[in-house]
Amino acid sequence: MVPTPRSERTMAGEQRLMPRFHLLTRVDIAVAGGGDFYWGSVRNLSRTGVAVVLKHNLMRNERVTIRFHFRSLDGREVIEELIAKDIWQCGDNTGLEFETPLTAGSPAVQKARYLVTHLEAKEAGH
Repeated sequence: MVPTPRSERTMAGEQRLMPRFHLLTRVDIAVAGGGDFYWGSVRNLSRTGVAVVLKHNLMRNERVTIRFHFRSLDGREVIEELIAKDIWQCGDNTGLEFETPLTAGSPAVQKARYLVTHLEAKEAGH
C-alpha cells in the first residue's frame, strides 16, 4: 500500500492533485435517484476521490453514493457512505470525486472515519 506519485497521470490524462493509496475493499455505487447498487472494487483512494473498477457505465458528472465496506477489529461489518460525481471513465475504470473532500473540518470526515483513519495511516508512512 504505497502512495502513487503525484506526478503520475491518470488514465484520463490529468495530473493527480493528491497522493492515491491502494486499498483492497468492496464498494457499492448507487446513481442518485436510483435504487440499484452496482458492485465495484477500489483501485486507489485520496482525500478528494476514489478510482474504482466498475462494470457499469456512468454519465459524466453523474452524482452517486459510494458505500465502502470494512471489517472492524471485532469482526463486524462497517459501511461508510459518501456522495461523489463521475469525473472520468476508461473501460471498467471510473474516477469519482467526493462532493466534500476528506480534509480537516469537513463534514465528510464524520461520515467516513474508517476511510480517514486509513488515509492518515498511509500519509504517516504506516
